[in-house]
Amino acid sequence: MKLRAGVVLWLLSWVPYGVVLGLSGLWLTVSWAVEIGLGIVGIGLAGTEFGQAVKAHGWRGAPNVAWHALLHGHEV
Repeated sequence: MKLRAGVVLWLLSWVPYGVVLGLSGLWLTVSWAVEIGLGIVGIGLAGTEFGQAVKAHGWRGAPNVAWHALLHGHEV
């Protein structure tokens, strides 16, 4: 579940909220900072789960386990 949440947050960090909402000045900077924060938190969550997959299944098996966890929602 953490892997899914991390990937979703990371993907949401790529949405240009400031441009979509027509913000400028300070609010554009704040929206940009929120986007960066979403990306960092997403990478942190997904990276933690992927690290557990690497420990459990090695480097070769980790992508397969992570992909199945992402699709089916299983824990790594």
